[in-house]
Amino acid sequence: MDSDDQLRQLAQECGIHLGYHGWDGTHQTCAPPTLRALLRALDIDASTDKAIDEALQSRQAERTGRIVPTEQVVSAGETFEFALPQSCEWQVLDEAGREIQAGRGDTCLSLQPLPVGYFTLVARGADRCDETLLLSRPAHAPTIADLTERDKGWGVSGALYALNSSKNGGVGNYLDLGKTMSSLGQNGAMYFGINPIHALGWAANDTKSPYSPSHRGFLNIDHIAVDSRLAPAPDDARIDYTAFRTKHRAALEAEHRRFQNDATPHERDDFQAFCRAEGQELAQFAMFESISETHGGDFRNWPARLRQPDRTKAAPRDVFHAWLQWKANRQIEAAQSAALESGMALGLYLDLAVGARPGGAEVWMHQDLIAHGVSVGAPPDQLSPAGQSWTLAAYAPNKLSRNRYEPLRALLGKLMKQAGIVRIDHVLGLMRSFWVPEDGSPGGYISQPFEALLAVVAIEAARNRCCVVGEDLGLVPAGFRERLNASGLYSYAVWQFEGTGDGELRSARQLRPFTMACFGTHDTPTIRGFWRGRDIEWWRSIGWLSPDAAIGMHGARARQRNALRKHCAIPPSATLSDIMGAIHGELARSPAKLVTVQLDDIFGQEQAQNLPGTIDEHPNWRRRASVAVDEIAALQEVKELRNAMEPARRTRATVQNKETDPCLS
Repeated sequence: MDSDDQLRQLAQECGIHLGYHGWDGTHQTCAPPTLRALLRALDIDASTDKAIDEALQSRQAERTGRIVPTEQVVSAGETFEFALPQSCEWQVLDEAGREIQAGRGDTCLSLQPLPVGYFTLVARGADRCDETLLLSRPAHAPTIADLTERDKGWGVSGALYALNSSKNGGVGNYLDLGKTMSSLGQNGAMYFGINPIHALGWAANDTKSPYSPSHRGFLNIDHIAVDSRLAPAPDDARIDYTAFRTKHRAALEAEHRRFQNDATPHERDDFQAFCRAEGQELAQFAMFESISETHGGDFRNWPARLRQPDRTKAAPRDVFHAWLQWKANRQIEAAQSAALESGMALGLYLDLAVGARPGGAEVWMHQDLIAHGVSVGAPPDQLSPAGQSWTLAAYAPNKLSRNRYEPLRALLGKLMKQAGIVRIDHVLGLMRSFWVPEDGSPGGYISQPFEALLAVVAIEAARNRCCVVGEDLGLVPAGFRERLNASGLYSYAVWQFEGTGDGELRSARQLRPFTMACFGTHDTPTIRGFWRGRDIEWWRSIGWLSPDAAIGMHGARARQRNALRKHCAIPPSATLSDIMGAIHGELARSPAKLVTVQLDDIFGQEQAQNLPGTIDEHPNWRRRASVAVDEIAALQEVKELRNAMEPARRTRATVQNKETDPCLS
């Protein structure tokens, strides 16, 4: 076997794909430089033939020598058996380390049914002791029917930062969120979805994208409502984050000083209880924020002594940053309470971003679990011939597994505690991730522990009684959606992407049932923008399309409009308002279990919130809503929407059909 063959064998042993099929159907082979870069990201030395041989032997010896595997997914409430290569004594420990089962096995090990959760199996043989992480998962994550009295429902999605009110100073806050959800809940909406509200970082003054967070386990302080009036949002339709943050943070500082001097005993006790519950994670995050005030938001540029959390000491500003998280958490809780009190069955619908910035708090706190030297991205496609690097850090699957998936468990648990629905962005990453090496080598795919990750999602969802949607757009591997849905995760369908072979759009009646369906997202044109081809004109204006190509795309859009006219029975004389109502009504009559309407479409906005692939060419994440929060409840368009969405308010069926509910299959 030559050295390259050994390298490929080691790569496969570690879950690295030797190639993949591109968007055009051609097979792309991963060359040795890519394989070495991805192995290096896993902390596996492949620099020499000797190192490769030693790594292969070590992995094979570990796999064949164990009494029990390193991890095992089991079904909660059911017995489970392990085949044993040797006799052993064993015990099962719960998360607190208490023994709950024990025994001895010669050729097999039989476990009694376990509840939902995480357990440790300890097996002691003649000459070794092995541990197995047991992920005891529910039959499926909670469904809409499990959590509500309905089999189907609808909701609204919008940009939190865009919410417009008389006191928020220009960026929507958590108080605005509660008011908006109350208005929509009173008009029949089951949930309200917003952009990610992960922490962007105190020092990240220029960061605008909610999908480029510093830490996904903490909250964005830009949305904290302050007691002092910040003045109405400026007349400018675009948000100036720098100007806003200057006045908003001054108000936060003043409010914290008042808290230190005048807080009630109840407030002090509540803050202390919050800090105790959050524990070391909050302490380290607050420490990062404190250091960033002096040394900037990218820890890779800090003095060497500060680049590791365990080498730093607490500082007075840590308390301030912990207090900010307390404020944000309490305001999110209040917003969710307001939503539920208004009649919303699920309330908040939150987004989990793909990853965190490489120099941010999440990576600083979990450096030993990160795949270093790579970024999460996407392979080349028709819009990005060179591929995409999203400049987001990835957890190394081998390191994450060894750490019992702790960071992911904590992230999901926090998010699901706050919301009724959580959407996992780029859920394909649960099965495989595309890593782009920083050394310039082409990217490649690496497998993820799919069954274990699905189990973690289902366990956390069951514990927090939360529905989960997986954003499964793009090139989906065969069988992936079926496995996702069987685990209780809803698929995601964007109608304007649901094309047919002849360039038209398929009928909404053909959408998959176990799905959250919508016409568009923050990354796509609104209905008005779609109808008028505004996205095509943006692509042409920034040089992505030639004039001839733009004409061709407008022709293709005309075919899509004609298909929508046919599917929705839209007459030639219909206004854009009529068209929006017809599209929403048809979505409501689709088989999709969940239907989401964009707030921008309710307001009649034409421009999208984001144009993927751009940074400064398009005003991404800066468009302010044209309607004030206090006006939403009385808005005629909201009342009309309630009537249009009535077909999406079915009560729970007496007998559910396995064909429409894959969780029962």
